This record gives sequence, C-alpha cells and structure tokens, in this order.
Amino acid sequence: MQTWQTYLYGYLAIGVVCALVIVIGAWIQTPRDGTFARDLMAALDEQKRGFWYCFLRDRVIPVLTTFLIALVWPVAVVIGIQNLLERRRDRRPVFKR
Repeated sequence: MQTWQTYLYGYLAIGVVCALVIVIGAWIQTPRDGTFARDLMAALDEQKRGFWYCFLRDRVIPVLTTFLIALVWPVAVVIGIQNLLERRRDRRPVFKR
C-alpha cells in the first residue's frame, strides 16, 4: 500500500539526484586555472573580503540553492532543458547552404 510518505520520499530523492547533477556539472565546468579571473575579481571587490561575505558566498548560498533545487526540482529540470536548447541553438551555423 502506497502512502503519501512514500511519494514524498520519492519526490525528494529525485530532487536530491537533480541537485547533485547540477552541482557536479557546475563543479566540472568551473575553470581550475583561473588565476587571472581570481585576481581581477579580487581587485574589483576589495571591500567584500569580510568573513561574513565570504561565508555567505561560499557556504550558505550553495547549501540553500541545493536545498531549494531538491524541493522544486521540476522547475530546475525545465530551466536546464531550456538552457541546453539555447546552447544548441547558438552553436548552429548562421549561414545555411
């Protein structure tokens, strides 16, 4: 017999998988040798080097984002598909024979 808890656990499990895919994909696409970009950003926002700003940017915001993606994963999937289609559309040649 299926209960609403079973459906809730299934929904949240799919959401956690979607969040992990998004987080791992973003982590893989992040350039690792970005010393120029890191130095440029450090020069642009010197006033934002406080502990709380870095803590929010590096820890709190990614955790909250992952939690929200796990809750509303159908929206995240739709947005991901739209982004994929836009990238494919941008790769098409402008001139056709």
